[in-house]
Amino acid sequence: MPFETDEESGGIAELKQANKIQPHIAINDSSDIQLNSFRDFLIKNRGYILFALTSMLLIYRNNLQPLNFLIVIILFFWAIIRLIARTTIFSKGELSRDKPSLKRKTKIFSLVISMFITFIIVSSTLFLNFSPQVGGDSLPYEVSPNFRDGTFHNLNPTDISSGNVSFLELLVQYIVSDDHRSPNIPLPTKEFEKLNLEADEISITWLGHSTLLIHTNNVTIITDPIFGEDNMDPLFFGPMPFIYQHTYELEDLPEIDYVFISHDHYDHLDMGTIKQLEDSEFFVPLGVKAHLLRWGIDEKNIEELDWYDEINISSELNVALTPSQHFSGRGLFNGDTTLWASWVFNLNDKSIFFSGDSGYMEEYVTIGEKYGPFDIAFLESGQYNEAWNNIHMFPEEVIQAGIDLNATTILPIHNSKYELSLHHWDEPLERVTAEGERRNLSVATPMIGESFVLGKTIPNRAWWTNVSDGPDLFLKDNIIVGVIVVPLNIVSIVWIVLSLKHNKSLNRSIEKVTNSEEE
Repeated sequence: MPFETDEESGGIAELKQANKIQPHIAINDSSDIQLNSFRDFLIKNRGYILFALTSMLLIYRNNLQPLNFLIVIILFFWAIIRLIARTTIFSKGELSRDKPSLKRKTKIFSLVISMFITFIIVSSTLFLNFSPQVGGDSLPYEVSPNFRDGTFHNLNPTDISSGNVSFLELLVQYIVSDDHRSPNIPLPTKEFEKLNLEADEISITWLGHSTLLIHTNNVTIITDPIFGEDNMDPLFFGPMPFIYQHTYELEDLPEIDYVFISHDHYDHLDMGTIKQLEDSEFFVPLGVKAHLLRWGIDEKNIEELDWYDEINISSELNVALTPSQHFSGRGLFNGDTTLWASWVFNLNDKSIFFSGDSGYMEEYVTIGEKYGPFDIAFLESGQYNEAWNNIHMFPEEVIQAGIDLNATTILPIHNSKYELSLHHWDEPLERVTAEGERRNLSVATPMIGESFVLGKTIPNRAWWTNVSDGPDLFLKDNIIVGVIVVPLNIVSIVWIVLSLKHNKSLNRSIEKVTNSEEE
């Protein structure tokens, strides 16, 4: 037998120790076995574990948190593949189940991915075909001049994607996380309080995003009502609303007489909220009626309108449906089969404009000439991006829209509730107020839940500037963590390299022992 080096002798000894059988020891405590196995796993893989933890920490500290989510998903699939590898699946012709070949790993990986894709397709198909939340199927509206070739169209040809930003650029922007896209603490809000109004006074309350309560002593209106926690996602993928210091429920508000919907996207039309309002009267753009009917709203309580249709609701209130520049759809295959719109309210001789969702359009001049001047205009001011600037206004465009509409005051909406774009949560308010001051247009900035009387003192306090960024994040901001994380990452790499060398040497020793025994 050839002479053995110390390293090889140690490897053989380790091998023998690992394979030593001790039948005289009775093991009765399975928990001890599991604990020892787990401890052995940690010791054996300590380099990989340290590398994973320090790498993910470095990614987190450099605002690349979405990459960590991707790593977690990869590790999840890796664990599933390892578990399946211990079974007999695709094991025919394999020498050892503990060390699956590349061919078997590839087959298992393909199986797992196929099962995952099948699950997504089946669950999505079931949801979109059977869930009432998707709504009803709209009928063709050939009589509408805005309906052509099976879908509704904007006044001017409009692409949802502007083409100004490539898909890769947008993907990179989303991968680079930003702690300021949503507030890190409960957002300061005010508890709703019903105001005591004089005969013809109108109170305004912004309840976040595009939900506005417009109230007189005789009439209560609400726009795009969204209440509750789970209403932004068709398949549990959507963002959760920001946490408010004060929450709002329909029971807290005056009885709603009239509900006005701008379009059928999930952040503007919520099945649960609509069902709670079943006794109210609904005014919707063409096609949206089908959703409400499926949700149990009585047809006699629904009025559908096309752009520039007008209706006298009462002696105090008449309304008109006016254009916006956007799109619609709640499923994969029903895009633009319902109309999107803005609203004009004439209430107690006050003119009010509600934009819904819209990119900037020259039609605001026409609306202003036809129905203005407006005492107040609620204009969407948030969730903008260069990638879709045709369908959402930038803050500077919001001010221009207010000027086009001939509005005395504007109130920026469509912000401070969801993280749907890449800008900071408070950026729309900051930029709109700054541009309004520069161009001498009054901008109302009430706190969410704060009520005020139209025509009296307009709230314009910059309440968002007092919102804390939240407590310092220890792992992200701590200097000591930053100093030690890189050396620990290097140590883990060295550990992995030494472990690989040791295993390679051990395998050589095993091979020599096997060959010697055969000789």
